[in-house]
Amino acid sequence: MPPGTSYYASGERLRPVRVFLAMMLLSYFAPPRAAMPLPPSPDLPDYRNLGVLLRALLLLGLFLLGGLLLDEGGEPLPWRLLRLSSLLVPGALLSLGLLALLGRRLHHGRRAALAAAAICLLSFAFCGRLLNPLAPMPWGQVLLAGAVGGLMQHYLNLRARALSPALSEARLIALQARIRPHFLFNSLNAAIALIGKQPDKAEMVLENLADLFRAQLGDPARQSTLGREIELAAMYLAIEAERLGARLQVSWDVQAPLDAALPPLILQPLAENAVFHGIERLADGGEIRIQARQHEKLLELTLSNPVNLEPAAATPGHHMALDNLAERLELYFDAEASLSARLDGDRFITRIRLPYRPAPTQQPG
Repeated sequence: MPPGTSYYASGERLRPVRVFLAMMLLSYFAPPRAAMPLPPSPDLPDYRNLGVLLRALLLLGLFLLGGLLLDEGGEPLPWRLLRLSSLLVPGALLSLGLLALLGRRLHHGRRAALAAAAICLLSFAFCGRLLNPLAPMPWGQVLLAGAVGGLMQHYLNLRARALSPALSEARLIALQARIRPHFLFNSLNAAIALIGKQPDKAEMVLENLADLFRAQLGDPARQSTLGREIELAAMYLAIEAERLGARLQVSWDVQAPLDAALPPLILQPLAENAVFHGIERLADGGEIRIQARQHEKLLELTLSNPVNLEPAAATPGHHMALDNLAERLELYFDAEASLSARLDGDRFITRIRLPYRPAPTQQPG
């Protein structure tokens, strides 16, 4: 390309028809409309989510690759790549940054989609003017790049809505599997044994059991908090302590905000796993250690319990609850959350890392 020639000169324009065909081919990544129930009023994707950003950048790379394959210009590949990406990449990055900053302030529904489209168009127009302030405004390229951004947003929105039924189903499965039947029977037996001798403790066991089942049957879409999750796990462990006695010891080390937003019932299944697969398999029992830490924008929850390393003490289904919890975290937080489990000597350590976000204040009434 001769020096001083604009990327937007007439001889170097993008071929709109071919690039549009490439975009239409890439739109097949979206699930078909007839295959899933779509809510009438779509929400914007959470552009602060790492998984959403990674998918947006991947789609951007696919659009560039499609444009390169369909562009029949005779210039070398580096010049073609530079010409195609000179407006698309800066505009897309600026759009993603603005949507990540302003996404929470935008209302849901069609107005939010229109506002997001306006942000994309203005971002591409700004980048086009910034890259070549002396050339005429390349409105054709701006509109084409805006269409690319619109298709990216449409794909992300379709994917989020396609996952909604799966999310509800996963919540239902988790709801049915969280409290094992053996725990219910053991709790009732413990309460019956205490009624004659220690009625106050029997009442405490039944009240805690009722609170746990009330939490199980609550709205699964409602966010919980770290404080509430600690309370529920403590209720469960208090019930088990009445049954196991001195065999069960619990230590808490909480150095994180109690208002941190969490999916419902995160700690209690881990505590139940630790009791069922750890404490109950040891003649002398042991100590369950629960920690909560905040590292800047990251919340870390750690639970460790002793285990019986003898092969005869192994129990089936040890990782079933962990796999279930990992799937729930992925559906709630995408790539921003992780669950790891490892054996360290004679202790089994489970660690959850997820983004720290204060729970929204509940309005009265």
